Amino acid sequence: MSPTDREQRLKFLGLTARDAELLRALRPLFEKHVAAVEDAFYDQLLSFPETAQLLRDHTTVERLKKLQRDYLLRITEGNFDDAYFADRLRIGRTHERVGLSPRWYLLAYNIYFKLLVPLIQDVETITALEKVFMLDASLAMDAYIASDRYRHLQQLESIVNDSGDVIFSLDTEMRFRSWNRAAERVFGWSASEMLGKHISMIIPPELLKAGELIHIDEAMRAHGHHHFETVRLTRDGRQVPVEVTVSELRDPQGHAIGRSAILRDITGRKHLEEEKLRAERLAVIGAMSAKLAHEIRNPLSSITLNIELVRDEVETLSRNNPDAGKESRSLLESLDSEVRRIQRVTEDYLKFARLPKPMRDRVQLNEILDQGLSFLNSLFSATSVTLRTELDPKLPALHADEGQLWQAILNLVRNAIEAMPSGGTLTVRTETSGGQVVLTVADTGKGMTEAECAQVFTPFFSTKVGGTGLGLPLTQQIITEHGGQIRCESVPNQGTRFIIEFPLSHGQKS
Repeated sequence: MSPTDREQRLKFLGLTARDAELLRALRPLFEKHVAAVEDAFYDQLLSFPETAQLLRDHTTVERLKKLQRDYLLRITEGNFDDAYFADRLRIGRTHERVGLSPRWYLLAYNIYFKLLVPLIQDVETITALEKVFMLDASLAMDAYIASDRYRHLQQLESIVNDSGDVIFSLDTEMRFRSWNRAAERVFGWSASEMLGKHISMIIPPELLKAGELIHIDEAMRAHGHHHFETVRLTRDGRQVPVEVTVSELRDPQGHAIGRSAILRDITGRKHLEEEKLRAERLAVIGAMSAKLAHEIRNPLSSITLNIELVRDEVETLSRNNPDAGKESRSLLESLDSEVRRIQRVTEDYLKFARLPKPMRDRVQLNEILDQGLSFLNSLFSATSVTLRTELDPKLPALHADEGQLWQAILNLVRNAIEAMPSGGTLTVRTETSGGQVVLTVADTGKGMTEAECAQVFTPFFSTKVGGTGLGLPLTQQIITEHGGQIRCESVPNQGTRFIIEFPLSHGQKS
């Protein structure tokens, strides 16, 4: 410590020449009682388990008593020079090396004070002694701060705070004692808001009711740690899937003082697992659909042909009496309609199961839309649907399979028309945003619930009576094959819109 720092500290504490004089006058009193004071001091230390553990060896205690007697007598010299400061720092480092935490050696000064005050009685001298103890305590704290342990604690704190995983600790009552920056980012609460709050704040009520905390307690008692997957609540009420590792926290004596938890947000991993599962399911469905459609296709063609033959026979028999075949013709029309519906379903299955790899070329999305939508004008008129197009004239070209791309768009357009049985507005928009070509197909139809919107790309899910539930999965499959993404946004009784995003080809600018 520099001379300037030393003088500033003495000045701050108000240690004066008068204080030094009063301390020197204590010398005879300290020499008479110092041994008894040290015995009483160590008796108190031995009454606490943490300090008693450090003082189990009698030789160590006797050596420390001698050092403490020397320390007390050194105070009565009243000379607070560089040597005094260096000696006090050395004592602080000794405390740190033997594992005595700051709270204990700070409390030790309080024990000394209580033992010595009854012997001194003079208020001015007691005040001088108090100033010295405050000086020594501050120097001991300096030694601790400068120690390797403190640096290691600082490094550990930095590691915890800078971790990409959520890390927090709990006390024995399951209340938060620490909360790192990743926890703030994932859950939305700051550390100041969470410290002292119960762990139940981030556990969904249904999991609390199901006894998740009880199951964790049982695992901790059995193993001292627990690893599992679950979900946790954020500030805005979202449920985040997480991977959790809980460990017991213990003090140096092995007593449980709480728990630490590391949580990893596995939202991305769950999405990948769902996509993989979906892809595997689609592969199985595709194989089954192709086999089923193939087996049904030929018999259906034969049935259709025979219906036509039967119809001809009915017409022949009914020439002399037209009313005679009326019921038969009605039955044949119904039969023909149902068979053709089955044929459409089998064709959808085959399209879904046998979608070829896209044959990509440089295409203009706006041109595909202009040409394709123009062919549907009569359909728009017949269904009282008003078409509105907002096509970006500067839209970059795409590297895509024109036929498959139009098939995907046509599925969306037909769905939109069917969602507006009484007419409405169909809006088709193209634009460039965020390095992507964006296509939006929006209608003003009946819309869907949030749950329905989340299921629209699931094979065989349909909100339409008689729908196969394969049109939108086929659309998504085509978009995915082109490296794009599609999402659905819908509000009941207001309409639905599908947003498709295609990445720009390498070297293109948005």
